[in-house]
Amino acid sequence: MKKITFIFFLINSVGFSQIGINTETPSSAAVLHLEASNFGTTTMGGYLMPVVTEAQRDDIPVTTTSDADDGLQLFLNDPITGKKCWQVYDSFAQLWRDIYCTEGGTMPVCASNPIVLYQEDFESYAEDTGVTGASSSNGDYPSGVSKWTLTSFTAFGSNTPALPGTLSNADDYGLVQNGELVFRDTNGTFRFETQAIDISGYSDILISMDIREEGPMDYAGESSGSGGPDHIDDFSCGETISDYLDIEYSTDGGSSYTEIPNYTTYGNSDHTFNNNLPVGVVNFSASGISGTSLIVRVRLQNWASNEYWFLDNIRVTCN
Repeated sequence: MKKITFIFFLINSVGFSQIGINTETPSSAAVLHLEASNFGTTTMGGYLMPVVTEAQRDDIPVTTTSDADDGLQLFLNDPITGKKCWQVYDSFAQLWRDIYCTEGGTMPVCASNPIVLYQEDFESYAEDTGVTGASSSNGDYPSGVSKWTLTSFTAFGSNTPALPGTLSNADDYGLVQNGELVFRDTNGTFRFETQAIDISGYSDILISMDIREEGPMDYAGESSGSGGPDHIDDFSCGETISDYLDIEYSTDGGSSYTEIPNYTTYGNSDHTFNNNLPVGVVNFSASGISGTSLIVRVRLQNWASNEYWFLDNIRVTCN
């Protein structure tokens, strides 16, 4: 009976500019004004927002074609992950952002049972999805706000992205092949970049991925006047006999990036990997990252038709 009365009250209040609950004088600045109920001399009632698990939250039909649901709020209380957070929906990034997380839920569970916050194994895409020198969109390449993007660049010394950019033809590419993302003969800098990943509420984030190569990778530094012998400015690398792969991350929305240098001695002070890697897969990982959001990107180049970089099993976890 109380529910019916409340619904009737709201329906009959549509014509008014404000709605007040437990008050006859709602604030003129509020569309909905909730006044605390007095249950005694000192006990007052509060406002309880919807409480859902992560699975229930992910089933909420938020729109992905406009900002109509921007600002939607809820309280997340998940007994499996242990995460307890007041969250708001960000329609631009199409993700739920933490406003505040309570202590005790997230960290103990995360420490004993790592939580996957982002993963891409390239198994769900059509063969040859990606970009080439002949096409900027192959297969079911993600578009709009997506899990990842590929970008090549217009010219040496330029930070201006373009697709296909420096790729010359259909045989120069970044494509999904056999469940891996494969880069062949990029003729300059090529970049893979993830979407913004929500890492708020966690204090020890781990990035991991599998890297391998094929072909005679070479690294000889740059010629004089091209940026120095260690490729300090990756976008200026114009020496056609230098191959490398850099892994970077940003925790400030992409304003700045931190590069992981000289991974297990397979690179140098300015590159994560360069020259030839060991035969087989190198399992890369970097931990100790914290913040509210994370972008992971890989910048690489190779210069011959028999040179390939391979990316696979990219994961971001609460470590």
